[in-house]
Amino acid sequence: MTIHGSGFLIIFGLMVSAASFPATLLLWAGMAFTLKKTDGKLDYQILKRRLNRIALPICLVLFVGCAILLYLVTGDQLYYTPAILWGAALTTIGMYCSLFFSARIVNSSGSLTRGGWLGLTLLFAAAIAILCWFVFAYALIPLGDYFFYR
Repeated sequence: MTIHGSGFLIIFGLMVSAASFPATLLLWAGMAFTLKKTDGKLDYQILKRRLNRIALPICLVLFVGCAILLYLVTGDQLYYTPAILWGAALTTIGMYCSLFFSARIVNSSGSLTRGGWLGLTLLFAAAIAILCWFVFAYALIPLGDYFFYR
C-alpha cells in the first residue's frame, strides 16, 4: 500500500475537526443566551425553530467552505473525494447534529436547561471531533488507496 500526496489533507482535516468543538460552543451560546427562560427552562419549540432556521444554514455554508478548503489542499481530488466529503460533513453537519439531538434528549427528560444542554452538546461535539480524527487518519486515506491505486 502506498501513500499518495504529502499529508496536507490529514493535517487540514484534523485542524477542521479540532476547530469544530469551539465553533459548536459559539453556536450554542448564540442559541442559548437569546432564548427567554420560563422557570429556568428553555422553550424547546422556539429553540428547535431557531436551530433549523439559523444553525442549519450556518452549518451548511461551513460544509461548503470546509469542502472547498479540503479540495484546495489535495492534489488528486478523485482519490481523496470520500475523505473530503466525510471530513467536511462530519465536522460541520456534526455541529448541527450535536446541538439538535442534545436539545432533543435533554428536552425528553423534561428539563431543558442551559447547563444540561451545554454539557450534552459539548460531549457530542467532542465525540464527533475524536471520531473525525480517527476516521481521517486511519480509515479514509488507506481505504481510498486500496480502491484507487491497486
